[in-house]
Amino acid sequence: MARLSARGDVVYIVGVSSLWRVTADGGRLRLDEGFQAPYRTLPGQGYGWDCTLVDNEAWFLDNGEGTHRFDGTLRGKGSASSPLHLVRVDLTTARVDTLEVDARPGGLVANPPVVDPIRGVAVGYDSGNGVLAGFDRRTLAPRWRRNQDHASHLVLYPSTGELVTGDGPDVVVLDVATGRELGRAAGALSMQSVLFPTPGRHRDVYVASFLSLARLCVSDGE
Repeated sequence: MARLSARGDVVYIVGVSSLWRVTADGGRLRLDEGFQAPYRTLPGQGYGWDCTLVDNEAWFLDNGEGTHRFDGTLRGKGSASSPLHLVRVDLTTARVDTLEVDARPGGLVANPPVVDPIRGVAVGYDSGNGVLAGFDRRTLAPRWRRNQDHASHLVLYPSTGELVTGDGPDVVVLDVATGRELGRAAGALSMQSVLFPTPGRHRDVYVASFLSLARLCVSDGE
């Protein structure tokens, strides 16, 4: 399983067991032979998904196997015997740090984490066990944890720290720094979303599941 993220002509590939770096030089991809970050080092650990690039770091979640079992939810569909991890890779040294999002086996993800460099928090989740968790970006210490059935891409509004998440068919806005719930649109979707939300232009967001599309907005002053 390989997922791609890029910064200019430099492409990072989350492989089955390592993060790789290649450079596009006008038609060809050249492997950086001096960079390899093995992240799959624990018994029962699954492969990673897309990485989020922030400053000189790549962040991603492991235990991505099992998403084909989606039947309207990813809860209970994971097969990994190792807990699900939020993985941080230093893009200079290739050092790998792993943080348990949830200590139980059976973790599962289909999408990347989010990192807020302004507030210094990284947010990971375990869709198989229904957990969302925030960690200090520098110290890696836990900041907050919620029982919540999130599975889609996360949308962060950097100026306000509003984080758009899912909870089954609900759409939930959290404070990224504290995990506090700021608002909820109950039953906005027909099933859990595992797709890409899209920010609008007026404090709104479009969220899709496989069967429905919802536009959610916030009025000024709310």
